[in-house]
Amino acid sequence: MADREAGREIHDAIDEGYVDVDLGDLSDTFSGRQPEKTGSPGSSSVYGSTNEGVRNPSTRNLIPIRKHDERSRETMPLDRASLFSFITYSWLTKYMKIAYNRGLGSEDIPLCSPKDSCDHAAQRLERLWNEEVKRRGLEDASLQRVIWKFTRSRVLVNIVLYLISIVFGFIGPIFFMSRLVQFCQDHDKVWWHGALWAAGMAGSELTRVLLFGVAWGIAYRTGTRLRSAVMTMLYKKVIRLSTLGDKSIGEMINLFANDGQRIYEVASFGPFIIGDPFVATMGTGYTIWLLGPHAALGMLVFVLFYPVQYLVSTLTGYFRRRTLTATDQRVQLMNELLICIKLIKMYAWEKPFSLSIKKIREKEKSFLESTAYVQSASVALTPVVPIIAVIVTFLAHIGFGYDLSPAEGFAVVAVMISRVRPSLNGAREALKTWDEARVIWPRIKSVLSMEESKPFSEKPIDRSIALSIYNGSFVWRESALTKTRAKRNRNLWSRICCCCGQGDIEKEVLTSLVQPKSIPVLISINLIVPKSRLIGVCGTVGSGKSSLLSAILGQMILEQGRVTIDGSFAYVSQQAWIMNCTLKENILFGEPFEMEKYNRVLMVCALDQDIGILPAGDQTEIGERGINLSGGQRQRVSLARAIYANRDIYLLDDPLSAVDSHVGNHIFNHCIRGALKEKTVMFVTHQLQYLSQCDEVIFMDHGRILDQGRHGDLLNQNERYATLISTFLHEESETNLDEVVSNSDDDQLVSQTSGRASPESATFKRKQFDKKTSLSTSTELMLSKHSVTDDELYSNVDTGGRLIEEEKIEVGSIPSHTYKSYIKSAGGYILAAFVLSMFAVNVVGTAMSSWWLAHWLNTGVVNATRTVGNETEYYPSVRGHPDLHYYELVYGMFILVIVLSSLIRSFFFIKASLRASNLLHNRLLVKVFNSPMSFFDSTPVGRILNIFSRDLDETDCRLPSCIEALVQNMLVVSMSITFIAMVVPWFLIALLLLAVIFILVSRTFRCALRDLKRLENVSRSPIYSHVTASVSGLNTIHAFGKERAFVSKFMNLYDENSSVFFLFTCSMRWLAVRLDFIAVCIIGVTAGLVVVLRGMIPPAFAGLALAYAGQLTGILQNTVRWASETESRFTSVQRMETLLDTLESEGPAVIKERRPPSDWPQKGSIVFSNVNMRYRANLPLVLNDVSFHIKPKEKIGIVGRTGSGKSSLGVALFRLVDLISGVIEIDGINIAEIGLEDLRSKLSIIPQDPVLFIGTIRYNLDPFQKYNDDVIWEAIERTYMKDKIKALPDKLDSAVIENGENFSVGERQLLCMARALLRHSKILLLDEATAAIDTQTDALVQQTLREAFEDCTILTIAHRLNTVIQCDRVLVLQGGMVVEFDNPLVLLANGRSSFAGMMAAAQHRNAFLS
Repeated sequence: MADREAGREIHDAIDEGYVDVDLGDLSDTFSGRQPEKTGSPGSSSVYGSTNEGVRNPSTRNLIPIRKHDERSRETMPLDRASLFSFITYSWLTKYMKIAYNRGLGSEDIPLCSPKDSCDHAAQRLERLWNEEVKRRGLEDASLQRVIWKFTRSRVLVNIVLYLISIVFGFIGPIFFMSRLVQFCQDHDKVWWHGALWAAGMAGSELTRVLLFGVAWGIAYRTGTRLRSAVMTMLYKKVIRLSTLGDKSIGEMINLFANDGQRIYEVASFGPFIIGDPFVATMGTGYTIWLLGPHAALGMLVFVLFYPVQYLVSTLTGYFRRRTLTATDQRVQLMNELLICIKLIKMYAWEKPFSLSIKKIREKEKSFLESTAYVQSASVALTPVVPIIAVIVTFLAHIGFGYDLSPAEGFAVVAVMISRVRPSLNGAREALKTWDEARVIWPRIKSVLSMEESKPFSEKPIDRSIALSIYNGSFVWRESALTKTRAKRNRNLWSRICCCCGQGDIEKEVLTSLVQPKSIPVLISINLIVPKSRLIGVCGTVGSGKSSLLSAILGQMILEQGRVTIDGSFAYVSQQAWIMNCTLKENILFGEPFEMEKYNRVLMVCALDQDIGILPAGDQTEIGERGINLSGGQRQRVSLARAIYANRDIYLLDDPLSAVDSHVGNHIFNHCIRGALKEKTVMFVTHQLQYLSQCDEVIFMDHGRILDQGRHGDLLNQNERYATLISTFLHEESETNLDEVVSNSDDDQLVSQTSGRASPESATFKRKQFDKKTSLSTSTELMLSKHSVTDDELYSNVDTGGRLIEEEKIEVGSIPSHTYKSYIKSAGGYILAAFVLSMFAVNVVGTAMSSWWLAHWLNTGVVNATRTVGNETEYYPSVRGHPDLHYYELVYGMFILVIVLSSLIRSFFFIKASLRASNLLHNRLLVKVFNSPMSFFDSTPVGRILNIFSRDLDETDCRLPSCIEALVQNMLVVSMSITFIAMVVPWFLIALLLLAVIFILVSRTFRCALRDLKRLENVSRSPIYSHVTASVSGLNTIHAFGKERAFVSKFMNLYDENSSVFFLFTCSMRWLAVRLDFIAVCIIGVTAGLVVVLRGMIPPAFAGLALAYAGQLTGILQNTVRWASETESRFTSVQRMETLLDTLESEGPAVIKERRPPSDWPQKGSIVFSNVNMRYRANLPLVLNDVSFHIKPKEKIGIVGRTGSGKSSLGVALFRLVDLISGVIEIDGINIAEIGLEDLRSKLSIIPQDPVLFIGTIRYNLDPFQKYNDDVIWEAIERTYMKDKIKALPDKLDSAVIENGENFSVGERQLLCMARALLRHSKILLLDEATAAIDTQTDALVQQTLREAFEDCTILTIAHRLNTVIQCDRVLVLQGGMVVEFDNPLVLLANGRSSFAGMMAAAQHRNAFLS
């Protein structure tokens, strides 16, 4: 049994190109983690062999005929295919029939083959990579060498089969065809000699076709495996990182989108580059052998062509590197803008940012043009090089005084056009893949070389300690934004490019991005946290609170000291990370569902009532980044996820900042002090009223722990802490609430507001509270009242609960208007006709050179005599003809026609095709930015990025190549059939029958290819969305130990894409084999007719017909393949056109006849009249008959429970969603009647979630360079960030990394305030703008806002009631309706008012602080 298993392992390893490898399983990938166990992917249930007597899966395909295995019907049929089915691709036929009859759907696609799966392939590649790193070191490790080891066995077999097929391809024209032409010249030979040569010619071509098909089958599978392996290894690496470092999300998307495709191409097409020198050597050798040494002069054309190809390769690589750099930046900026689209719309920045993207696109386009010109010239010249070589060879041959017979001439022509030309074309495509791969490998290696988050903690000796840090100093991993590259010796071609004005794209594209220095963030941290303790962490903005939690999680670098941890983590980040799935799935986060536990979590996190409001309860789909939830709801979902995980240590990073005071009190009492009473909790907060109820408090400043102890002790011992608390109490005391709190339930607590806390410990109070809570029946009543029953959880979800719309899959043929739109975008019908005419001149000129040769050898000859032995014989001679120079001149002129038409057509074609893709990009960009917020709410960012990355790459690079090849091949096929029909008219009868078969096969194929391409397009978007979500939630994924789950999901998504992509590529070969069979029939028919009609057909024209029939075997199937592939590539254009046609647009940016005055609004009055609004048609009203009037320069506070409609007021004011009914007026102007840009440019907002862009501080405050440094510094000083920024090495030009992660959330909010100060609009909306800021800074900032915007109208949405108590009036919302709107003191005087109740609850909590 052991021997049998060992044998199977060896067979499998040989199949993969690597022997004696222990594949292991996914658990090897993440050491130190202890997530849930899963079955080994390598188990026999998945990968076990069948009992067919052949153990190796690859060698099973050598069985001639195999029975269908019912047990395996859901896996890739290729694994069960017989030798005949494997060679002819007959295993694909059933999918072709399904596509033709009813169309292919995702349910028809088989599972990915186990041997091609991500898990299996990535394990091998990882092991090989690790061995390479271990042997040579990370810096000297060669990814290319590892790739070669991974693929070498299959690649070598592929090359051998390909070379053998080439040999059989040469046998036809060299041996059989030349003898068949000689047979036509010699009328004495018996007929069966000709029949034998004709059958031999067709038979050798059939053998070539079958061997070539097998070689492609191996190549496709090799490419699929390598693509899956590299992308999975790359994702595993990314998921192990704590930060992306110098990589952006946009660059990562580009790696997974475009670079993955190029990896496939170099593995599948790359090996065919070996055919070029092999074919050139055989062709040159045969020509010299046939015509003599002087024929080498003509073959010098090939010798000269190789330096040209080298130049093309070098320039292509040069321009491709620069193109990728520009593409990365464009995708990165696009990703950032899509994430921040709400802020961009509110600031009316769509046009400026669109221009920024268009500028990057113009740079990208210039490099694309340079690359395309070079490649197109190569595409145009490569097919004609053999013809030019033939012309030069024959002219030299005759010029040296030799004669040329039709058998000799057309044997050489046949070799050149049917063997050498296809091989040169294939080698050119293969070289292109190598050029692009040279750029890709360093990019991938740079990610694989990034430093991973390595655990540095150890188990404590004292098991009563949950975590401890001894003299720890921590720094963030360096996040370089500029690309640090070693200096390269600039070769000739790079100097040429620089002389052409291209410059250094790295410097051009990334001029605003600088290298941040590594600065210690946490210094000399000493911390001991016993188990089951609640530790409050407080401090000013930027003091290092969040960094302390990151250090505990192992996301920072430990420079010195020691860290001990005993227990598992749950982490709630300051900005909640929400996945695009249902609310329930967000909470469970992969944990098994338990009804009672789940209901209790909903209650303690105050989510039970929210679930009742959501359209489909907890089955409601949550958009990316929780876009359809309020800030408070997102934070509570994140907290519920942590509570449900039931871990030992909880790291809570300011979880109450986004919720109102009532909900915050509920969460603190029922969740933090209730559900987590037996857990260790690190509670970072700016809500200082809760610190007295913590067991201990840590007070931080400037990255140091200034003090640690009980709240009461710190008040007495630490002056700065006492100052912080007193500032908070002072803010609260200004509200004069003494008369409001008389109805408090706990008089003892209220009485403590006037004196110091008693010596009773917080721990005792906490236990008393826990005891009281546990005995209370009210909690049980709440659970029973709001619990979610089984029936509710598993009932059919209302369609209203689905937010993200399924991506539409088009059906049927590409509509004609898509082609018309593309032609118009390219420059119109006249330009298209001109380019087509240049194609025709080029192809017809090339073909007519062969026709002229046949004409010359038929009519431009005279009878000459020569002595053979003792006899004199007559033979046709071209040298003795009086018009010899005329024939030579015309023949030589074809070189000029061919070269000039090739260059002209290349220039205009590339110009037109890139104009089309650029125009599509620009139109789509404007359309997307003008779309309403509902589009972004229901469309994942990954889906939009798919359009702007992969689909745009298709229209930029692949579609033009397909169109160019298609048009050229169609003309070549037309000329070939024309020549055959002119020589042998009887061929048209057979052609009709073959045409019927051809049409049936091609129609069936087109349906399948089109459907498969559409399915493949759709299957990519979830991959990009998953990568984006994973990168943004790395800290949370690490904290919960969910790396394996995310890797598993990635592999499932990628396997689905690989399966449909593999079918897509194999379907092309399915067609190729069948069309090549038709072409073989054409060869047989043509050769047979030549034999039958001997004497009626001149030998020269018989040679012409046979030569062009011979080239049909490759070019006929290529033509149909290019036609189908062009149509499938046009699905990308169709997707763009569909978006352009279906996307709704917001109102116009400017309505010229209704433009408000330039100084509008002069006063700042706001009137809401009977306003009703809902976000989507199937959702309830979020604003219900809202009416109020805000006077000019008033300061209005807006309060209410979570979900009451506070933020929706801002949405309505900025017209992000159109009203159902009602009117909003600003200074008497109805905002619905003016342009959106005119409205939004006059308003300002400081959002709840601070938004910073990649770049510099200056760029974030003044992205369009409107203000000088003095004005910017003044704004920074007024937001109390001047000291922080002055301390940075580059000050205003200091780097801001993706999402502003190198600043705390509070600092980001202050920078957003500085941005608003610079804008200085007449109306300012503050949406929880100070939620993440400490009380002292909040008080100072509020004072700044009151002074800076004294003559402005300010709307302040706040959960901190002390921030609105000094407002002129307070607007209280409940359920989308206005319940109170008056002066805060008037509302407080009414003990029954909602506002007074909120303030009473706040005062009740603050009692602990005094």
